[in-house]
Amino acid sequence: MKKKDIGIRLGNSTASRSIYFHGLVVLVFALLGLRMFYLQVYQEKKYKYLSERNRVKFRRIDAPRGNIYDSRNELLVTNGAGYRLVYLNERKIDEKTLKEISQLTGYDEEYIAKRVKYGEIFPYTRENVLIEDLDPHKALKIMEKLSDYPYLQVQTYSKRKYLFDTLASHVLGYVKKISVKEYEELKDKGYTPRDKIGKEGVEKVYDEDLQGKDGYDYIEVNALNRAQKIIRNQPPVSGQDLHLTLDMRLQRYMENVFKEGKYTGAFIALEAKTGKVITMVSYPNYSLTTFSSQISYDEWNKILHDPRRPLSNKAISGEYPPGSTFKPFVAFSFLKDGLDPNFKIFDNGYYQIGKWKWRAWKRGGHGYVDMKKSIVESVNPYYYKFADDYGYEGMVNVTKSFGFGKDTGIDVSGEKNGVLPTPEWKKKTWNQGWFKGDTINMSIGQGYVLTSPMQIAVAYSILANRGVAYKPHVVDYLERDGKKEYIKPEVLYKVNYPASYYRVMNDAMEGVVDLKDGTGKVLRTPGLEIAAKSGSAQNSRYEKTHAWIAGYFPAKNPQIVFTVLLEGAGGGGSEAGPVAKKFIDKYLEYYGKEN
Repeated sequence: MKKKDIGIRLGNSTASRSIYFHGLVVLVFALLGLRMFYLQVYQEKKYKYLSERNRVKFRRIDAPRGNIYDSRNELLVTNGAGYRLVYLNERKIDEKTLKEISQLTGYDEEYIAKRVKYGEIFPYTRENVLIEDLDPHKALKIMEKLSDYPYLQVQTYSKRKYLFDTLASHVLGYVKKISVKEYEELKDKGYTPRDKIGKEGVEKVYDEDLQGKDGYDYIEVNALNRAQKIIRNQPPVSGQDLHLTLDMRLQRYMENVFKEGKYTGAFIALEAKTGKVITMVSYPNYSLTTFSSQISYDEWNKILHDPRRPLSNKAISGEYPPGSTFKPFVAFSFLKDGLDPNFKIFDNGYYQIGKWKWRAWKRGGHGYVDMKKSIVESVNPYYYKFADDYGYEGMVNVTKSFGFGKDTGIDVSGEKNGVLPTPEWKKKTWNQGWFKGDTINMSIGQGYVLTSPMQIAVAYSILANRGVAYKPHVVDYLERDGKKEYIKPEVLYKVNYPASYYRVMNDAMEGVVDLKDGTGKVLRTPGLEIAAKSGSAQNSRYEKTHAWIAGYFPAKNPQIVFTVLLEGAGGGGSEAGPVAKKFIDKYLEYYGKEN
């Protein structure tokens, strides 16, 4: 008997379940397809990059920094091997590993922990730098044991090597790791957080030229991260070499003069007709090797509290009252204001305004004095009187034209401007008015006047060249692959004063050396005419005066300009004079009187 279909269904029909199932499968595969499309097409570049990054490692090859030579091609600065200790597990570390590293290196666990947590991690390789500048002896010992420490690696890199350590340290400067602030300023020029850069001297000024261009390797690695082959390579391009104008024979000799005399101060000698600096001493100097490495707290503290300030480049950043070396330029201002150089005044030992007296250095005075005698014997009252008569404006304008109050633009970092005071400057700086006493003190290079030894040297080169000064420079040329790029002489100042002014001053400055009462007679050298002016400048830091002497030779056709400054040494002629004389004698020994 056929059962009657009464239209009741128990459960889902097989056909319905099949539709749902097939729909779900289609949806899943659609989603997978979309995901694959997203990953393989839309995100192709990203995942291809990540894949390549796992397969290929980037290794930077530091470019050798350019060498530095003196004027006679004596090598002064080159590159040696430096060592750094790197940790291969990024920022992950346990107590056992921490203790092992501490025992291996000699650094305490707290220091190592901080380095792991905050140390620099190289991009691509992800190596964490624990010790940037590892002692060479310690590095070699660690390298012998590295098989026991798979999480450590000692890397070698090119490190600056200063062959004479302290010689010309203020001129050369040193190289150290770039700071965060420096990186922010220089990153647009291609610098990286890993770079070492020049911090002082020519290392800083010519850093981009010395740096060169880094190379790189792209290394294919296997699943165990072991190198298989170099698949791409770009060799580094070394930096340009610097050839200095300095003669290191003279530099070495003059630094030794300062050392033996226990002097603090500066010495400069430059070529009058080119601006080439052949000797530039700032003493005491400092160790370039120490400053290019990790310096200990004790070493830094000792240098920082040395009253002689060894880190200060006294030749260009020292600011001192110039004393009587300032007088030739003040005398120019008197000539410009109409003073007859043959006009005489009587010096009785002081100049007086009301109850105020400004005294001569010679008790009883110098008697009748004209301009020549005022320079030869350094007669202060002569300058007091005419400064009072003519006022400060002429002095300021003329001395400014000789470069006072302005930097010289020398290619060594750290130069300062000095001070050429005016009523406006005094009001702004001290909130005080200008008095006659300020004008009178200024006339003999005292009061608020401050200058660097290099500014004095440049001003005297204007006298030597009868109106022209060349920009001082310590680099003669840059060289790479035999191609030389010379630093051409550049006119710094050109002043237009009558030739008679220079004749008057040259005659007077020759008298400083040649005449019986000249304050620079210690410079007398048979067969050589020398023009000079000594000075003794009062200062608040020392009981004795600063000792100055500056000049040029041969007087009739000057080739060399020189300046000596000795802090707190006493009389210019008696103390600075003999230092200049030693240079002159040594220069003549090397170059003769014709140069």
